[in-house]
Amino acid sequence: MDMSGDTVEVAIRDQEAFIRVHGRATFKIGPSLKQFGVMAMERGCRRFIVEMEKCVGMDSTFMGILAGLATTLKKSEGDVVLRNLSEKNLFLVNMLGLTHLVAIDNSAKTVIAMPTSGHILTQSSGDKKQMTEIMIDAHETLIEAAPDNIIKFKDVLAYLKEDLNRSNALQSGAPVPPR
Repeated sequence: MDMSGDTVEVAIRDQEAFIRVHGRATFKIGPSLKQFGVMAMERGCRRFIVEMEKCVGMDSTFMGILAGLATTLKKSEGDVVLRNLSEKNLFLVNMLGLTHLVAIDNSAKTVIAMPTSGHILTQSSGDKKQMTEIMIDAHETLIEAAPDNIIKFKDVLAYLKEDLNRSNALQSGAPVPPR
């Protein structure tokens, strides 16, 4: 378990996937969240319910991964539901123009009980290249979801792509351009 207190629990019941965030939802969980999303859809899940009551903040990579899941699910008439968002997190979802992709349920009075088959996702500590590729994909998804996001993320994307190119050059033995 992550010692920082930032955890993401996941579970599947029937055709629903459940995600519950405790603490911060960041890029560190990105690879595991994306992998869970793909696996859940392969198992027939068409609804992802994300419990956010204990989430104190989200970064753009986490939000981009959720947007990617929502985009894929919409193609098969599925959806992503964000429940019990704080004002701060609701502001972030609105600011990035994601309300047309995800459903917001802040009327829920109770927190969803996770199915007993759930587990905690592990934070990435490994492949920097994979992490960079996921971050690029997440930010490109945010731009596709709301083209105005290009202003917010063009510098981030440029940096991430440069970093990926440098990593690829190092792996191939090609000369690495200076920063």
